[in-house]
Formats: sequence, structure tokens, C-alpha cells
Amino acid sequence: MVRTEYFLLRLLFSMFAIHRFEFMLSNQTFKVFQSGKLPFTINDLKRREEPLKVLMCSPQYFDIVDVKNIHMEGNESLLNKDLAIKQWNNLYAVYKDLLSQNIITELNVIPGAFGCEDMVFCANQTFPWLNNLSQKEVWMSKMRHPSRQKEVPHFESYFQTLGYAPKHFQMTPLFEGMGDTIPHPSRKLLYGGYGHRSDVSAYTELSEKLEVPIIALELINENFYHLDTCFVPLSETQVMLCKEAFTSEGLDLLRQSFEEIFEIPMGEVIATFCLNAHLIHNPSCNQKMAIIQTGSSMAKGILEQCQYHVIEVETSEFMKSGGSVFCMKMMYY
Repeated sequence: MVRTEYFLLRLLFSMFAIHRFEFMLSNQTFKVFQSGKLPFTINDLKRREEPLKVLMCSPQYFDIVDVKNIHMEGNESLLNKDLAIKQWNNLYAVYKDLLSQNIITELNVIPGAFGCEDMVFCANQTFPWLNNLSQKEVWMSKMRHPSRQKEVPHFESYFQTLGYAPKHFQMTPLFEGMGDTIPHPSRKLLYGGYGHRSDVSAYTELSEKLEVPIIALELINENFYHLDTCFVPLSETQVMLCKEAFTSEGLDLLRQSFEEIFEIPMGEVIATFCLNAHLIHNPSCNQKMAIIQTGSSMAKGILEQCQYHVIEVETSEFMKSGGSVFCMKMMYY
């Protein structure tokens, strides 16, 4: 009898310990981490479905009318609009081909709006997400520049037609969507860039509402004004990045999040916007695709090493405005 009671007590203690760990993990991970030791491993985190629908914005109003980032300086009169439209059409054709192969499941275009010359960079106005009840919601950006603030209502209306519930930040002054907020592949963990276009306070609110941990990464180099210009997760364990974009604290957090970090030289990153590549992994057809600006030898080699089929495109006219492939699309559910 004593032996039976002993084993029952051990069993109850084990169950209590497991539930206590889950409780601690849930309380620790639903917050923002800027430095120090992470209280979880990637394997502790819930799995996440990857979006496979692509949204682009038509380029007829694309222009460079002022300087919003360092890449735009001196390019106000150098944009070749006809070439820009040709390059946009070529990228659209790439996605159309991926649709025909069932690598993506949908391809849509939101019409550009007059007076919204940067609207073509449609990774910035929103952050679509599936919440814990598998309901579609979209967090609306609070853009830094007044001319870009006009873009957001167009996307809010569009996502409502797709069945998304729009969500608005109450506490933060700045948030620029998927340009600064990149999910960890297949896991419920977000990386949030801040310092240029988004404010770190956005991630506290987002973490609490989405019930996911967020690793906040301060961007300290003016060439990398959005996280999507300097950071590309390749898999659950691998990432490509430009180390000059981050603080030492940020790099330490990334070393805890990824087993393998591929560092791309800053010269190549700036010259080719290679870290603004768009990676797609559709597990149902076991296909890994990478769409990248042509000319990046090191980044292309790493992608091929990691079993990606690389598609090179020309986005030179959009690079004059500070963006490339990743900026020119939005992935959604």
C-alpha cells in the first residue's frame, strides 16, 4: 500500500510539474525579447501554417517623388517607368507560373491608387495572420511617412473582402507590417525590426494580442530601414542575414533561434538587395522556391546549397526606391 501511494504521489507531482512548465512557458513567451537568454527553444513553440496566397499591387502609379530612405537619394529623376512596369510584369509572370505548378495557391492584384506612388511595395501596409482559433485577421500598419499612410485604407478594404477582420494598434505610433515583422518558418514566433520605420512598442501589443513571442531586433544601419532588407529565414534552423544591420544583443538572440547563420557581406546585400528575396516552401508538393534579384552570387549559392530552386529576376527600377522582390508582394491565408 505504501509503495502504491508513493507511485501515485510521483505521478501527481510529474503531472503538476508538466502543467507548471506549460503555464510558465505561456507566460514567458507571450512577450517581447530584446536581449538575454530566451526562456524557450524553437521546438517548444507551436507549429504554424505557412500562407501560400500572393498579393501584388499594380504599378501604374509607381514613382520616386521624394526621399524616404537612403536608397532613394538622387533617384527622383532617374526612374524609368516603362522599364519598371516591364519588371513588375515579369515578376507577376513568375508568380503566375508558380500558381500553375500549385506551389502557390492563389495570385491576386490590388489596384494601385493615384497619389500613392509607393503602394506597389505591398509588404508594408498590413500583417495578415491566423489567430489561435484559425480566424483570419490583419493588423493595419501605422506608416511613418504621410504619403504612405494614404495606402493603408485601400488594403484594409481589400482584406475585408477576403474575409479578414482588421485590427488596429492602440498604443504604438509606428508599425510597417510584414516589412518589419517576419515569422519564424512554420513556428509561432515573430521577429520584429524597429528603429527606422516601426516602434518597438508595437511588438508588445502584437505579442499580447496574437499570443506569440516576438524577438525585437533593433536596426542600426540606415541601409536596412526594414527587417526584410537584411534578414531571410531559410528554414526552422537556418537564416541568411547581414550582421551590420543588428546590435550585438540582436545577433545573440538570433544565434539562439537558428542553428546555422549565413552572413552575407554588406556590399553584396546593398548592391543586389539579395536579402529582400522571397522564399516559398510548399510542403504539400515538396517544393522550395526562391525569387531573388539577379547578380547575388553568394546568396544564390547558399540558397542552392539549402535545396532551393532559385529564380533570378530584375528589379533595378524598384531598387532605386529601396525595395525588391519581398517588398513587392504580400503572402496571406
